Amino acid sequence: MKNFIRKHQSFVSYTFFGTLASGVNLIVFHILYQNIGINYVVANVISYICGMLVTFFTNKRLVFHSEYDSVRKLIREFLSFCNVRLLSFFLDNFIMVVGIGIFPINADLLKIIDQCIVGILNYFFSKWFIFNTTNRFQVNVLSKRQHDKTREEPNPDRDK
Repeated sequence: MKNFIRKHQSFVSYTFFGTLASGVNLIVFHILYQNIGINYVVANVISYICGMLVTFFTNKRLVFHSEYDSVRKLIREFLSFCNVRLLSFFLDNFIMVVGIGIFPINADLLKIIDQCIVGILNYFFSKWFIFNTTNRFQVNVLSKRQHDKTREEPNPDRDK
């Protein structure tokens, strides 16, 4: 088990803190909608923002170990993060509006289902983005290394 965790540390951390953020999202939604009586759409937007803030700061510092170099860099990273999560935000709200507004589904149960769907999609969106980055790295950097390596290998015909 320790080897698995070490080998997949960033994935395990990402999953752990993503679950934590989903928990924050669920609790805030429940308190705002069920206990205080705020409109479910407003409660969902506020809970999504709270969960997203938890996700951003835990991913930045604890998963990807990104430093706080400057306020400008922090703002740029946060805005980039928000842009990537915009599709998830709309999907999250769509599920809640359809589930509560059109079908009589229990709000807390729906929010749990919603968080599972959005969480899985966020993982795949991130994976596809990372995969594309990895492909560019392999094409640009690894092919250059291979090219440099073949240039450095001794040529038996040339070295005679």
